[in-house]
Amino acid sequence: MVVKSPFITEKVTNMIDSDNTMEFLVDIGATKTEIKKVLEELYDVDVISIRTMITSKGEKKAAVKLAGDGSANELATTLGLL
Repeated sequence: MVVKSPFITEKVTNMIDSDNTMEFLVDIGATKTEIKKVLEELYDVDVISIRTMITSKGEKKAAVKLAGDGSANELATTLGLL
């Protein structure tokens, strides 16, 4: 499983509103291309860019910028995060 779950914090909530960006916990071996493909198929969204980072806990996070105004807000609401 490439995408494990959405990652939500207060900072991510601000990113959703200001940058149209969401964060997801992903598999440590997943590439940006794989993450993009899975997210586009799973949630029917258009991904502009992906930044990945390894946390201090050894987990991999992906910050995903979505196309269209309010796409991240709509997705977060659909997932029950907001």
